[in-house]
Amino acid sequence: MTNGSPLSPSQPLHQPTDEPAIDYGPHNPWGTCLVPMMVFLAAGLLEPTKAEGGVAAAVGITQSLYPVLYAVRIALTLGVLAWVWPSLRGWLGSPTWWPPLVGFLLVVPWVWLSCVQRDGQWLSGDTGRVGFDPFAHYGAGSTASGAYLALRGLGLVIVVPIVEELFLRGFLMRFVFREQFWKVPFGAISGAALATCGLYAVGSHPAEAAAAVVWFAVMTWIACATRKPIDCILAHAATNLALGIFVLFSGDWWLL
Repeated sequence: MTNGSPLSPSQPLHQPTDEPAIDYGPHNPWGTCLVPMMVFLAAGLLEPTKAEGGVAAAVGITQSLYPVLYAVRIALTLGVLAWVWPSLRGWLGSPTWWPPLVGFLLVVPWVWLSCVQRDGQWLSGDTGRVGFDPFAHYGAGSTASGAYLALRGLGLVIVVPIVEELFLRGFLMRFVFREQFWKVPFGAISGAALATCGLYAVGSHPAEAAAAVVWFAVMTWIACATRKPIDCILAHAATNLALGIFVLFSGDWWLL
C-alpha cells in the first residue's frame, strides 16, 4: 500500500526517490513496533476510570485497585520491551542534545490547552483518566504513596514514551507509505503520514485534542529533523517528566 514516497535521510523532505527500498529496521519490525503497544493497551483494559465505567466496572474493579493493576500493566510491558530490546537497541541511534529540551518546554502548551479544552467542554470535559491521587488515598509522606509515585514515574517517563513512539512513528506513520514499513526511513513524511499522526493525536487524547495535535506535530518535526527514534523517545519522556512534576506540585491529578 503506497500513499506517498518515502524519503532517504540525505534527501530534502519534499523530494521522492525511485531508489530500491533499503531495510531501515528495526530487526523483527512487527514484534518490536507493535507488540509492546498491544500489550500495554490490552493490560490497560482492566484499569478503572474516574467515571468507573468500561470493563473494570463490569467485573467489579474499583479505583482502589488501580495501583495494583497499573503495576501489572507496567511489568508486562517491560517484559515485552526486554524481549524486543536486542532488535531495538541498534536502531535507536545516538541522542541529539536538543530534543529533550524541546520536549520539556512542550509541557506548557500541553497543560494550557488541556485546561482550555476542559473548561470550554470541547469534545469532552472528561479525560477518561483515573486521576488517582496517592496522597488522598494513602496519605502524604506514606511509604505506599512513595512506592506508587515511583511506579507511576516509571510508566510515565520510561514505558509510555518507548511504546507510543515505536507504534506511532516507528510503525504507523511509515506503514502509510508501504506495508513493509521497515523499508521507509524513520522521520519520512507525506500528507497521509501527517494526517495519520493528527488522527492518532485526537483519537488517543480526545479530551486533550488541541494539546495533542500541537504536541504530536512538534514531535513529528523532531523526527523529521534528526531521523533518530531515540530523539523522539527522549523528547516524549521529557514532556512526561515535566508533566509529572507539574501534577505533583499542583495536585492536578486529572492530567494523569
